[in-house]
Amino acid sequence: MTPVEGATAATPGPPRLVRQLGTSGLVAHYVTSVMGAGVLLIPALAWAEAGPLSLVAWGVLILYSCPFALVFAKMSVRHPTSKGVAQFVEAAFGARAGRIAAVFLLLTLLAGNPVLGLAAGRYLLAAIDPAASNRASLLAGAAVIVFCVALNLWGIRVSTRAQMVVLGSVVLLLAVVICLALPQGDYERLTPFAPHGWGSLGSTLLICFFGFIGWENAAPVAEEVKDPERTFPKGILYAVSGVGLLYFAMAFTVSVALPEASAGQSDLTAFVRLLQVATGTGLESTGYLVAGVLLLLTTNAWCLGTSRVVFALARDGLLPARLSRLSRQGRVPARAVLALLPGYAVSVLLLLATDSSETTLIKASSATYLLIFLMAFLAAARLLPRGGAARLNLLLIATTVAMLPFFGVSVVIALAMLLLSVIAERRLRKHVPSSTDTGVLT
Repeated sequence: MTPVEGATAATPGPPRLVRQLGTSGLVAHYVTSVMGAGVLLIPALAWAEAGPLSLVAWGVLILYSCPFALVFAKMSVRHPTSKGVAQFVEAAFGARAGRIAAVFLLLTLLAGNPVLGLAAGRYLLAAIDPAASNRASLLAGAAVIVFCVALNLWGIRVSTRAQMVVLGSVVLLLAVVICLALPQGDYERLTPFAPHGWGSLGSTLLICFFGFIGWENAAPVAEEVKDPERTFPKGILYAVSGVGLLYFAMAFTVSVALPEASAGQSDLTAFVRLLQVATGTGLESTGYLVAGVLLLLTTNAWCLGTSRVVFALARDGLLPARLSRLSRQGRVPARAVLALLPGYAVSVLLLLATDSSETTLIKASSATYLLIFLMAFLAAARLLPRGGAARLNLLLIATTVAMLPFFGVSVVIALAMLLLSVIAERRLRKHVPSSTDTGVLT
């Protein structure tokens, strides 16, 4: 029997996911949601943009991510459902605001998530054929996305176990590469500190910010976390400290040890060149393979989180109710998982048609994620009780608003998507029944 085959009897009430994710599984989901592009693709892009000044951008965003992740964890404990940010907004500002936030969140996830799978496919194909065309790499990335969707059909327990085993091996390898490359670095490269001017800090923040998208991806799995009051605080502590340390270490290593010629080349080759510096040998295929596997893990985590958003919106009546049905074996929202394929296909087909790379999606979608974060922080300002977390949240609101002007045209795209979400919410509310279809797949 496949995981999408189901039972015969319907269960009373709306379908509910099973709480089966412990601390280690939550940490694996947190880390793989964030760490991928941020440790492999972005450090070299940021270095090429601003030189040593890029380290300031990394430091600012690492500090920003600590209270950021804490607030999301606090809100997930208070509202442990698969709707994630949309549930926060609904609790704070009402049902219609929550629906608009839900549509905006879903559009953003479907538009931006493919960048991870496409980058994974590019690396994995390069391990076989470094001279592969852009369109061939995009097709390889599409295959990675399909693979991750298929893996998620087997349920969160199987998915996170696979994540933990592979993630531990990859993180160990990254740590070894950093430790071997740093002693060979040229520390004179840290001067001049702002070779392209201090104005380049803004564009570098935009580039580096994409590496921190992911902390909010833990919110949609909150409904499946065991004992969320205890699990979330521990999970976020381990994940934030580990990711922050690894990010800055990799960014600093790129700054002093990545050959100058590589910094100006495509982001595809940067980690491979650093691996060659660390080992003194030509391990090009190995480097591509390691990078591809790490990005595949990130893609898998995002497929998991996004499918839960689809499931929750279908359960609430904003999407067709059949997408909220669960399979009996593992009680997996299989139809919600499969619905990702046509959703992701839009971005992939546009890139194929224009022969563009996935980096186009990074700058285009960054501000949409920033608006999602701002929605969550504004909701938290109304919902969190007075205390340290509430004060940190106010700081996050101020910082997020201050960052918006640096995102340039991406802000325009984000506002256009928000307007589209308002229009779509009206149409969905009019045509989709509010009652949910309960039960399991037959």
